[in-house]
Amino acid sequence: MCLLTKLIKPQWLLAMAIFSPAIFAESINFASGDTQNTVIELYTSEGCSSCPPAERWISNMKDHPKLFSEIIPLAFHVDYWNYLGWRDKFSKAEYSQRQQQHYRERNVSQVYTPDVLKNGNEYRQWSQGQVYASGENVGKLEVKIIDETVNIEFHPQQPSVRLVAHVTLLGFGFKSQVSSGENAGKTLPQDFVVLKHSVEVSSINRWSMALPQSSLQAEKYAIAVWISRSDSSKPIQATASWL
Repeated sequence: MCLLTKLIKPQWLLAMAIFSPAIFAESINFASGDTQNTVIELYTSEGCSSCPPAERWISNMKDHPKLFSEIIPLAFHVDYWNYLGWRDKFSKAEYSQRQQQHYRERNVSQVYTPDVLKNGNEYRQWSQGQVYASGENVGKLEVKIIDETVNIEFHPQQPSVRLVAHVTLLGFGFKSQVSSGENAGKTLPQDFVVLKHSVEVSSINRWSMALPQSSLQAEKYAIAVWISRSDSSKPIQATASWL
């Protein structure tokens, strides 16, 4: 386990976005059921020697029979191990910040990699069993993508004044040749990589957001959408689809 013993304040980097036409989605509709789907968040880094087993574990979920219908895996690459000699090209300061927010909310006991959360709760038994949906009735989440606009509507079982919609672009089929740092000499396969994460708050449970784009070329792309309260990082409901 790679442990961050002292929280590092992220340094923001400014970069120009280059849009990839391969991600264009003309029209896609998908939705959850009323019962809560399971969001798996993996916080990982190509610079951490403890992370490859967790990345293989989450990659195996491509064959899960309930992928995207009940199980929504996400791999957030943090940036605080980049100083070890290898810069993870998938890493972003905002993903480190999200993990640190989980820590501040006491959803995790420490800031470390690989760190796995199941519906916003620390899940240290990730390598020992299957992942199932919770079965809790939380409400239906509907998504319609039309001309690169993601239209979202949530029908919660329990009314909430302010909810946050999260839209993530996921990339699959990456292979990184690591030449330095803790994983020097290894080839790391990468799936469910969060390439872009957008958020928007609403008080009417409807959102209209731009389809996320990335300059990184993947073998396949998917989009994952989930809803949380404005005062919590824990997902309430989620759904996803291939693009």
